[in-house]
Amino acid sequence: MRKFQRFLTSVVAFGVLYGVYRYSFRTDSEGNYLFLLPGEGGRSPSVAQQADASSERERVVDPFRLANLTGFEYVIPNNICKENNSFSELLGVILVTSYVGHDEVRSAHRQAISQQKLLSMGMLRIFSLGVIPPTERLIQQVAIAAEQRLHGDLIQGNFVEAYRNLTYKHLMSLQWATQHCRGAKYLLKMDDDIVFDPFYIQNYLSDLNQGEEQHTHLLAGYVFRSKKVIRLQANKWYVSRDEFAADVYPPYLSGWLYIANQKTARALVAESQAGSSFFWIDDTFITGVLAQRLQIPLTALNRWYSSNSEFLDCCIRDMKRYAYQCDYYVGPNGGNGKLIMEFIQELERCYDNACYQRPPGKSLTATCVAEYKQQINPDHGTAMISQMKLK
Repeated sequence: MRKFQRFLTSVVAFGVLYGVYRYSFRTDSEGNYLFLLPGEGGRSPSVAQQADASSERERVVDPFRLANLTGFEYVIPNNICKENNSFSELLGVILVTSYVGHDEVRSAHRQAISQQKLLSMGMLRIFSLGVIPPTERLIQQVAIAAEQRLHGDLIQGNFVEAYRNLTYKHLMSLQWATQHCRGAKYLLKMDDDIVFDPFYIQNYLSDLNQGEEQHTHLLAGYVFRSKKVIRLQANKWYVSRDEFAADVYPPYLSGWLYIANQKTARALVAESQAGSSFFWIDDTFITGVLAQRLQIPLTALNRWYSSNSEFLDCCIRDMKRYAYQCDYYVGPNGGNGKLIMEFIQELERCYDNACYQRPPGKSLTATCVAEYKQQINPDHGTAMISQMKLK
């Protein structure tokens, strides 16, 4: 009888101890304990990782907040990285911030390179949207829901689509990836009107993965330095002193496309919640102001980028004619969704057939010409078309 009582007492004591352990620590939406860094469950971190991560452990990211926006939730959530175990160790997640009405642009990205192809490369793509604004008449929420059912690659936040809400969309993308795609080593944030070379970037990330230590920060892309704040009220980028007091922005990365690792993305999201500060120019705020506060260095990849979509047109032409490699890996689509498809499809053929480096004297700046249209009169007449060299 006494043995049974001792046994019963032991069982009750064990149950109490387990209950204290189980419910004394907060968990995230996936059931991971928040005192553990993502990816550390089930294994003991090294002393260096523990020391380096101590400051991050002190900051718990509120999943219902984006910077100064409280009450955040997903209108369309997505657990694509959790639904299939093969996604757990991704090389990278491509976070495409997209205007909710740009369904044709998203379609162009999917046709250019499918989710299945990206997965075979160790990568995954997600599109980040806001709520349809009241002024939008060309698309309805039922269409967005249908798009999600068909492709399964959307997340949508409960903030309204607006130019000054881009910071929320940007932060939502990073926050989603750090919470729901923890197995991905790198995050590639890009805008939906950008053309990029996924094959070159995959090779770049693979090389990084071989050499980079887990506890170092990574924030790489086109670096802007000493950019002056625009005070002219008629300018699209006008910023008042109440919004930003300094006359020069800190160094920051172009939001066209940049690369971060999980450690850096977590730190940026946590820092955005550390105070009440907010700035509507998203790339300046997140990769500039927040990164400067955290003393995260920026890695310049400026040679990757072309600011001129015509150069990418010429790349396509020269890949077809001469099997020349393109000098650029990132650039704008110039409002042409077809360019997104043509560029990646031609790149894939080029990589499969081993394109050649451009010979001396055949650079894009020396050989690329485009049609320049000058309207004689804003309302009348036809355009004069002539060839011009691109710089």
